[in-house]
Amino acid sequence: MSTRTIIFAGGGSGGHIFPNLAIFEKLRELRPDSVAHFLLSKREIDADIASKNDLSYAALPASPLRMRPRDLLDFYRNYKASEAQVTALIKGIQPRAMVATGGFVSAPAVKAARKLGLPVALVNLDAVPGKANKFTAKDATEIFSVYQTGDLPRARQIGLPLRASAKAQLPQALAREQLHLDPDMKTLLVFAGSQGGRTLNEMMIEFASRTNTRNLLGQKNIPTTQAHHNAEPRNWNRIENDQNEASSGWQVLHLTGPDDRDRVAEAYAQAGIPARVESFCNQMHLCWAAATLGICRAGAGSVAEVWTNHVPTIFLPYPFHKDNHQFANVEPLVATGGAMVLKDQADAIANASQLVGAIKSLMTNAAQRERMRNCLADTQPDDGAATVAQWILTV
Repeated sequence: MSTRTIIFAGGGSGGHIFPNLAIFEKLRELRPDSVAHFLLSKREIDADIASKNDLSYAALPASPLRMRPRDLLDFYRNYKASEAQVTALIKGIQPRAMVATGGFVSAPAVKAARKLGLPVALVNLDAVPGKANKFTAKDATEIFSVYQTGDLPRARQIGLPLRASAKAQLPQALAREQLHLDPDMKTLLVFAGSQGGRTLNEMMIEFASRTNTRNLLGQKNIPTTQAHHNAEPRNWNRIENDQNEASSGWQVLHLTGPDDRDRVAEAYAQAGIPARVESFCNQMHLCWAAATLGICRAGAGSVAEVWTNHVPTIFLPYPFHKDNHQFANVEPLVATGGAMVLKDQADAIANASQLVGAIKSLMTNAAQRERMRNCLADTQPDDGAATVAQWILTV
């Protein structure tokens, strides 16, 4: 049994899991004998991330708090079952500390850890802490926060912990080649997030159907049977750059999340727009390196990746959070001049209509894109993974 085992709690989305992976990655650089055990949710996305990253983990029955009376009993039962499971795990593996990235998985895990006297660091990722983080903060030994917030007065501000695999490492043309894109074509990256973004995907389907969009992206007259080759990206045909200069050489790399891939791929194919469409990509460093311009949600992880990789981006924050914390997440980037933000109106036609004007100004103006890249590069925060890893070594 290792005396340097660390428990990392946080699940339900990639946004809660990947920062823990980044911290453990940094910890292993400092102390190669460190061992991690992850506490995740029972959602399919958690198991998929764990499998792809070869994680030792336990899936907790914890669930989000919903205030409907019929859900409260289930929440309480799941919370207590999760707390009991974590208590037994801690007694069994004798970890040195716990790091929790917030959310519904973290709350019962932290409660169990503190009852057993285990040091706990809470890493708050969003500009507006959620209910679970405010609750968990009372028990945390140390609090780190990516954003300054009065809700967590004890917090030390850090940059969001990012994995090496989320940071561009290759020249743009080579990254495109490895993604089976044309290395000479400017690339629009549409990133809907690990759980997808139905309204973003619907927006792009509508966007692709419009004549002005096809002119912007440089419509290519490809027969439907050929254009649907993006179902097998490794068999892509190389697309020749014969569009006009104003919009020449644009292609789309669209990561849809789990549900909408085929519909989105068909929309681009029918429109004759050169596109690679995938549900997920486990090599985001290639996607960011390949990107000329981005469209994505404003989860804390996506915001940090845009900032670190200096990709001019149009953000459409998730529209169904009651606290609208994704709008707050992206405010620092917009303030630097490195990003734009649009309100997701949850309507494909309205969203596509507002996107046309915003994206045209960026696709046709290389100087503006360069100014945005410089703004992001000049204001990029430090990676917080090293700070949390150092805390682990001190406890």
